[in-house]
Amino acid sequence: MKSRPATSLRLSLLCNAFNSMTQRIYLECVELGHDTEIVIFDETEEALQTIATLQPDLIICPFLTKRIPIEMYSNTPCLIVHPGIEGDRGMSSIDWALLENASQWGVTILQAEEEMDAGDIWSTNNFPIERRYGGAPTKSSLYRFECIHAAVKGIRQALENYAKEIPPRPLDYTNPDVKGTLRPRMTNSDRQVDWLRSAGEIVRIINASDSQPGVLDSLANEKYFLFGAHEEKVLDLSSYSSEIHAILAQRYGAILIRCGQGSAVWITHLKKMNNKNEKSFKLPATMVLPAEIVQTIPIVPEQGLLIKFGSMPRTFQEIFCWQDETIAYLWFDFYNGAMSTDQCVRLSAAIDQTLATISGKILVLMGGFSFFSNGIHLNTIEAANDPAKESWDNINAIDDVVFRILTCKSRWTISALQGNAGAGGVMAAIAADSVVAHPDVVLNPSYKAMNLYGSEYWTFSLPNRVGNERAEELTNSTNPVSARQAVKIGLIDQILGSEFNTFFDSVQEYAQTLAKNPNLDDMIAGKQVNVDLSFNERITQHRNNELEQMKDCFADPMYHGKRRAFVYKSKYLPCVASSMQKGSNGCKYRNC
Repeated sequence: MKSRPATSLRLSLLCNAFNSMTQRIYLECVELGHDTEIVIFDETEEALQTIATLQPDLIICPFLTKRIPIEMYSNTPCLIVHPGIEGDRGMSSIDWALLENASQWGVTILQAEEEMDAGDIWSTNNFPIERRYGGAPTKSSLYRFECIHAAVKGIRQALENYAKEIPPRPLDYTNPDVKGTLRPRMTNSDRQVDWLRSAGEIVRIINASDSQPGVLDSLANEKYFLFGAHEEKVLDLSSYSSEIHAILAQRYGAILIRCGQGSAVWITHLKKMNNKNEKSFKLPATMVLPAEIVQTIPIVPEQGLLIKFGSMPRTFQEIFCWQDETIAYLWFDFYNGAMSTDQCVRLSAAIDQTLATISGKILVLMGGFSFFSNGIHLNTIEAANDPAKESWDNINAIDDVVFRILTCKSRWTISALQGNAGAGGVMAAIAADSVVAHPDVVLNPSYKAMNLYGSEYWTFSLPNRVGNERAEELTNSTNPVSARQAVKIGLIDQILGSEFNTFFDSVQEYAQTLAKNPNLDDMIAGKQVNVDLSFNERITQHRNNELEQMKDCFADPMYHGKRRAFVYKSKYLPCVASSMQKGSNGCKYRNC
């Protein structure tokens, strides 16, 4: 056995992709003082060579769908982050937990062995599945919040035990406390929806498959995967068709489908089943269904912006507001955090309405339950007839949102990040007067992954928070930033809470404390003095300069190639992207 360093370990994180789990564990390991390297597992031989060169003390596998070669785990301990309770085994752990309505779940850190997920156990941490806010969890949101939190805790425990030479314990199915078991990979037939069931049951089935792979179903004689389910509890459904599985209405891209027991469910996104000739990707439902069908579906408006404090919309509603005395909490819960042109326009209108009609001194921008924001909507841009023009419209629309935050003179603004933020979503958040975040939040402030310069007034807001040198460093890198790092460099102001379920309570306490601050009126008065005509002219110049850069970016084939690779979940191929014809809507190779 290799000698173990007293404090710092050499760690290799072996993964299929640098996803949210991998990013969070990477940042934790770095902050614990360990020498940590990311190894993307594409080809077995290449991965073996990389590991042989790095010679890590431990290999940690936060997100891996491939079998680890025996040559790797026989030489170096490999710790698998498995999103399941002790004894659970298989590729569909969270899917089964949600489908079967489990009351609690967990994450187990186990050692790689020949039999998958059956290795010795370094740690296991369980959590309740029920949530206080945000409705029932989806597969992706449970993974992103509760599972990541438990995984980080488990990795810390495993690293401590390894350093102390405390060995893992064997998996023992004779122990009555071991509740998990080997489960098969969930199939489309396991996920099948019976539309005679109630909307609540159907939401549970779709949640267990969201955001991957979705639930396969037939609509308008075509096969689609369904995502983003919301039970309808407001409309009088007696005035609509009683035919089961009929599409009753549409709202902001979502469709309402009749279910059994007098109920109905909103489906926000569809993905057409791939065929041999063309791949597809996820989009708002009305962008996927045939136009001739969408034209026949009646449009149903939203309910009012203001809903009961602490309650959830009883229908599909992306933007809503809670009021608590002098504090307004504005939620914009967009699917996967992406903000299309239309969503940005509606959010700008909601900010205007909140400031005009809802009294108070503090405006808290909550973002969504799963993400604060990830900036412009690359999928709707990819689907546009002219992606370059849609990119331009989208960036201007999100700039309009950020402008309202920057120039808000009548309230103290707070951005409260319950979920991660990326690119323009980070810049939107830091436009507020104060920025707070959950400790597990990861920020990706760079636009480089899409070969974009960026806008959202970042050239104004970011240097004001972190200085010019750090601003350049953050936007020229693609490295994620943890909440702790963000506080340290001044990107955000404070970390609140510990558990996901209590984050809003911490935000509310923070806002209420500020509301009682005797200096709050003077703070707002100071904004009214500072946010004057010259201020508006200054930030407008920043916006114009950024948009000049973005205009060039949107004409660059590299942006279109990288966007397409992201949307289709494929590798970016520079040689193919460079062959894009000037003036075309995108790369001529659809599977790029």
